[in-house]
Amino acid sequence: MPAFGPGGPSGAGHQMAAARAEQGIILLFLYRVLGHGIFIDFEHAASPIIVTIILDPLYIYAQFCTLFVRAASPAERSPWSFHVCGTAAAVDRNRIRTITGVDAEQTNRPSILYRFLIALTFAGLLLLDSALPVRAQSSAPSQSVKVTLQLKWAHQFQFAGYYAAQARGFYRKRGLDVTIKPAVPGSKPMEAVAKGEAEFGVGTTDLLMMRAAGDPVVVLAVIYQHSPLALMLDASSPIHNIHQLARGKIMIAPHETELMAYFAAEGLDINHMNFIEHTFDTDDLRSGHVDAMSMYATDESFEYEREVGPVRLFRPIDGGVDFYGDNLFTTEDVIDKDPEMVRAFREASLEGWRYAMAHPEEIVDYIRATYGNRKSRENLLYEARTSADLILADVVPLGFINPSRWERIAQHYAGLGLLPKDMSLSGFIYRRDTMDDLPDWMPWALVGASITAILALLAGLWLAAFNQRLRREMEERERAQGALAQRTDELEESNSQKDVLLTVIGHDIRNLFNPLLIYAQLLADPNRRLDPKTVHEYGEKLYEAGRNASEVLENLLEWALVRTGQRQTHMETTDLGGLARETAGVYSADASLRGVVLKVEPGAPVKVSVDRHQISTVIRNLVNNALKFTPKGGQVSVSVSHTGTEARVTITDTGIGMDRELIDRVLSGESADLATGSKGEIGTGVGLALCRQLVQVNNGRLSIDPNPSGGTIFTVTLPVLEPPFSGH
Repeated sequence: MPAFGPGGPSGAGHQMAAARAEQGIILLFLYRVLGHGIFIDFEHAASPIIVTIILDPLYIYAQFCTLFVRAASPAERSPWSFHVCGTAAAVDRNRIRTITGVDAEQTNRPSILYRFLIALTFAGLLLLDSALPVRAQSSAPSQSVKVTLQLKWAHQFQFAGYYAAQARGFYRKRGLDVTIKPAVPGSKPMEAVAKGEAEFGVGTTDLLMMRAAGDPVVVLAVIYQHSPLALMLDASSPIHNIHQLARGKIMIAPHETELMAYFAAEGLDINHMNFIEHTFDTDDLRSGHVDAMSMYATDESFEYEREVGPVRLFRPIDGGVDFYGDNLFTTEDVIDKDPEMVRAFREASLEGWRYAMAHPEEIVDYIRATYGNRKSRENLLYEARTSADLILADVVPLGFINPSRWERIAQHYAGLGLLPKDMSLSGFIYRRDTMDDLPDWMPWALVGASITAILALLAGLWLAAFNQRLRREMEERERAQGALAQRTDELEESNSQKDVLLTVIGHDIRNLFNPLLIYAQLLADPNRRLDPKTVHEYGEKLYEAGRNASEVLENLLEWALVRTGQRQTHMETTDLGGLARETAGVYSADASLRGVVLKVEPGAPVKVSVDRHQISTVIRNLVNNALKFTPKGGQVSVSVSHTGTEARVTITDTGIGMDRELIDRVLSGESADLATGSKGEIGTGVGLALCRQLVQVNNGRLSIDPNPSGGTIFTVTLPVLEPPFSGH
């Protein structure tokens, strides 16, 4: 409903509204520049008189202009001033009162000068207004333009905005006769637009590959800010992570290159994965013909869970691959041929999306009534709810395009070898506001705005000089206070860590020396007549307890040297696999005596920059711990792998394992005794705490996870110095 009601302006009045809207944009911009850009630096000393004299006339006239833009229909507003009302709402005279700290009505205005400037300002604006050309736009084109929108799938809520634009007449109002064409399995809908079979289409980020291949596709708007694409597995599947799935059968469709980027980000080699052509039939997953199938998390998972049972989803975003979802696109040829038609189609489509997000149930009923009952009403409503979380219309404007995010997506594809690394995105993203769109009076208005800004700047320079020294002193004082507070926090944290450390050390040493004292007392007791076998057994346990105590004391000494800075870290280029083989191999004899299989897999050589002694200490402690807590007949494996940017040393045992509470306690530095080893050793948290400290010093991280098949998995992750060696 127009702001003036049914009796509002029409015809020439609407034409004036368009011109007023353009003036309002410029004046609001000038108001914000003067009020927020210039005087923001003088917020502690700006003169209320200067602010009021310069800004009040601009504000009053700008608000006057916005009344016209609210009265004009969308087709009669200039495209770049389409959101002037939102801009006007963001500008509030109270902002000036906040800047000055004084209410304008309570200031002592120089009434004569103030009134003279207001009169002069309005006189100039009225003269400018009389000279401005008014762009006449008819309320509707005389003849409709027929265009086709090619969808990327069958009719469903995924395309709700286009249905809303059709049903509510948003296309028709802009002179467009739109045919919405669904896709069918096996077709290539994105290529249909590139071939000229449709003027517009809905596509994925594979548009980048099409652009690189020579198709002049142009993204008009991003609808889904996050992609709904995912891999769906039956919840009963024994596959629990993407690395296990790499050995299974995966059904994916064309133009789902996003999944390839996901696999690469997880360190998987797509050349050795088993991909199957998509049948778009969930029976293949239900029957076990495939282990996973690509789908939209907003759609197929609902039907599968209702008909079969729970599902498990692997999303690219879980691996750090956050791509755009559906995009509205066209070609350069269509834009060059009729740019106004393209602009009208884009605006009508976005208006349709805004309506669809506000009235999902109405659009769901329209889809079922118009395009059949392929999907149940509950399914479409579920799709509407989950789509809202990916479209984010309440967070960013519908259609918002971030060029930097497209560049990051292109970099992902370049890393897969699908795009050249130096690919330019020039022309790929639709630019709505070009210089050709500016009205004739715009340059003169900008000149006037610049002159006014310069005068206002000169008027405020003396305020800046007066205020600068005071502000600098205040900033220095705040920095000093901040540094003092930070140092205080660091000291408190250090004291807290020392308290925890002393508690852990006392607990661990007491546990270690208890068996020493017990077995020594048993051997020294003259009243006990021990046979040679028992004496030998006690002696072995006494030796084992002494060795454990020696190891803990050695770890404590190493930890103390690191924390006090006496142990310097000497980084050098090292083959991590060779270092792991060297260190773990020392425990082969110990493993044999315990009846435990020690398996070392150094993998392909990979260079890291670490302190060899410190990382060797980490591997030694982890392997030693694993052997202690693995019973006879068990296995301890040490393997080295890499993902291109990170290298991992993984120590896996089949021992007694650690629950999540104990793992969290160890990683937080609050470790106590862990458990009893296979030979009765008392486990301690000191070794693991030392490992955590040494890994962090070497720019890495230590993680501990339960082994699904029993036992514990320790993973040391370090940055790769350079790509792994080639060779065999």
